[in-house]
Amino acid sequence: MARVIPLVLVLFLGSALGQDDIGAIPRPEPPVFALTGATVVVGDGRVLTDTTVVVSHGMIEAIGSGISVPPGAWEVDLAGMFIYPGLIDSLTENGFRKASGGGQQRPAGPSGRQSQSGGGESADQEGPGYFAHVSAADMLEIDRADDWRRSGVLSWHVAPDQGIFRGRTAVVNVGWDDADSSIIRSDVALKMAYQTLGFRTYPGSLMGVIAHMRQTLLDAQHYRKAWAVYSQNPRGLKRPETDRTLEALQPVIEGKLPLIFPAAREREIRRSVSLASEFDAGCIIAGGFEAPAAAELLKQKQIPVLVSLKYPPKPRDPHPEDEETVDALRYRLDAPRAAARLHEAGVRFAFYSDGANARDFLQNLRKAVEEGLPKEAALKAASLTAAQILGVSEQLGSVEPGKIANLVVADADLFDKDAQIRHVFVDGVHEEFPAKAKNAPTAGGDVAGIDMSGSWSVSIQTPGGNQSMTFNLQQQAADLSGDVTSDMGTTSIYDGSVSGQDFSFKIEFDMQGNTAVVSFSGTVSGDSLSGTATLAGMGSAPMEGSRIP
Repeated sequence: MARVIPLVLVLFLGSALGQDDIGAIPRPEPPVFALTGATVVVGDGRVLTDTTVVVSHGMIEAIGSGISVPPGAWEVDLAGMFIYPGLIDSLTENGFRKASGGGQQRPAGPSGRQSQSGGGESADQEGPGYFAHVSAADMLEIDRADDWRRSGVLSWHVAPDQGIFRGRTAVVNVGWDDADSSIIRSDVALKMAYQTLGFRTYPGSLMGVIAHMRQTLLDAQHYRKAWAVYSQNPRGLKRPETDRTLEALQPVIEGKLPLIFPAAREREIRRSVSLASEFDAGCIIAGGFEAPAAAELLKQKQIPVLVSLKYPPKPRDPHPEDEETVDALRYRLDAPRAAARLHEAGVRFAFYSDGANARDFLQNLRKAVEEGLPKEAALKAASLTAAQILGVSEQLGSVEPGKIANLVVADADLFDKDAQIRHVFVDGVHEEFPAKAKNAPTAGGDVAGIDMSGSWSVSIQTPGGNQSMTFNLQQQAADLSGDVTSDMGTTSIYDGSVSGQDFSFKIEFDMQGNTAVVSFSGTVSGDSLSGTATLAGMGSAPMEGSRIP
């Protein structure tokens, strides 16, 4: 696989480089772009027509009509297209290193607290449940997020996924930089979960979990008082025992770090609000399908809701004698309407994936609009309001000068089901997606398809001249496999798929110790193909090819 590296560098850097030159190649600085002629949907309700957006070194530098294109800028004509702020997934468990068992990798030695009475001390034992001291920012590994960018989601609010006190969340950009460079803000909130710890481990019931949450927060209050007394007069006093779980909870009981509670049902929402209020802690509700029923309480206490975009599914292959209960039916049908009802009630809300995939995120956001949520409110919730709730509205959430250049360019209204995302900018780095052909139905009503099995002679049009390669492909239904061959070597493809006349696949290689990914996508017409080859974070080049008889 290593022999394909010089080829890929030739494709995107425009000069023939040998193997010995690779280590000296720095990552290019973000270029300057002038996006002209577009309709800019700012994200705060404003819409600007025939507007130019200047992006410089990762930031939005200027917006307006009649702006001159800066010297040396790459001008992109976007007449007839729409520019939106990058969407924000307001809570996700994506983006982490995984342990061999499938869970997230944790720093060694999680605290397994057992409450002590009277002395403010606690045992610091190994055990599950206590990860308040863990920060998501320390466990990041953002890779293969192409599908999310292609769906317009350019930032994640990432949260650990284990335990009761699950750890501190972070807002990150979904780009190509290393994990540290992707962080917008760390320690945004503390994720909680009503998770029992097993039949033989306390707490093993929901009642026990709630009692344990309350006791741990009480212990945190006592811990603060004990250390305050000791700090004022340490001479002659026994030093309180240090407990990193209780230490990590100090910003919570001081009102500086909100708690995020999973709560979809009304009773769960009221329970969570009550627990947070008992300790004067900030509170964010995640789930929210029945939040409209508690809208008065949420509005009174100014508690925001992260509305899940993983709607309850209809039962699959139910038994003929099984009937869906009225409550389950109401819950399923009302879930996509929750956002519209919160909007009407004046409750602040954003959206999160809740385990849904990238494609479903955008599709279900559109479904919320179909169920009564105004388009402007849907966009604002998925961008500016999300940024405000997460404390990053000075950097993200709207198309305004001085903010990070996270931009989505669509060829139609983003909430039109046929709209295609054609460009994205993450931290000002550009990625372009080819237009997908509108699939025409056949006489039988099925969607027309292609068979790409075989070999294809392909030419990539780069600044350094045309570069030739061969795609050797095998197709089974919608799955595509095979390899890419050039005079520099051969590498296998992955994530290959075919939809109608469209295809896409990827290859990857090691460059300067990092995994680099090249994405190929395009459209087939007869024995010809056209499309784009994109080296993540460096740019795109057009390609054309034909089937080899």
